[in-house]
Amino acid sequence: MYIDINGRRVLITASTEGIGKGIAESLAKEGCKIVITSRSKEKVNNTVMELRKYNPQVYGITSDLTDYNSLDSLVSFTIDKLGGIDVLIFNSGNPPNEPSYFDETSLEDWEYSVKLYLLSAIKLTKLVLPYMKQQRWGRIIYLSSWTVKQPQRIFVLADVSRSPIIQLAKILSKELGIFNITVNTILLGSFETEGAKKTLKKLSEKLNENFEELWQKEVINRSPLKRIGDIKKELGSLIIYLISNYSGYITGSVIPIDGGTSDAI
Repeated sequence: MYIDINGRRVLITASTEGIGKGIAESLAKEGCKIVITSRSKEKVNNTVMELRKYNPQVYGITSDLTDYNSLDSLVSFTIDKLGGIDVLIFNSGNPPNEPSYFDETSLEDWEYSVKLYLLSAIKLTKLVLPYMKQQRWGRIIYLSSWTVKQPQRIFVLADVSRSPIIQLAKILSKELGIFNITVNTILLGSFETEGAKKTLKKLSEKLNENFEELWQKEVINRSPLKRIGDIKKELGSLIIYLISNYSGYITGSVIPIDGGTSDAI
């Protein structure tokens, strides 16, 4: 089966490293027009130059998911550069105070986390929907984690703050189907990224455990496949399918790509 997504206009948040960057590279190679973004100007510039080796129609701008004015500018930039928007892929980093147990969190931690994971997704969705509705076509994909269905005490900020995204996607799927707009949530398992290593490094220090042993126990051994996922080959391929015309009957769905890590049904 040949999947043609050439020319799709895509906005990917938190996309200058890790998961977001891997997805951006996969889509750039398929001919998508892409806007990438992060808080670091240097990372944005470097990523744009790198991805333009595959596709000249890659653009970048700095933005902060916790700053609503920044998100206004991000979407305006996207429309200006791409001439519209077909796909929103919502990705995010981690709160500064993660990993942490509930007693170790402050109200400020919670406010930041809810802004980062939930309110920014709502804000961006509201900003892109008028364009998708007007053209009567769109794809919205929220990237989340397997832990929202099997919460982990040490990730209380993330697991509580982003769990409502599943409900949001389901509700929006009911409202937006008549516009040929699909809304889905992907629950990620473990992929080898600097962000994942940084988080587990902090956890190993907190627990006073060896990093390599903790990585093996908490990442590799949790999956029955006994390995991590491949961002470009496995996650990228899933995204390519979901933003294609072949996926039009998939909406409001929660799609795990976690190597069987979660015990949730």
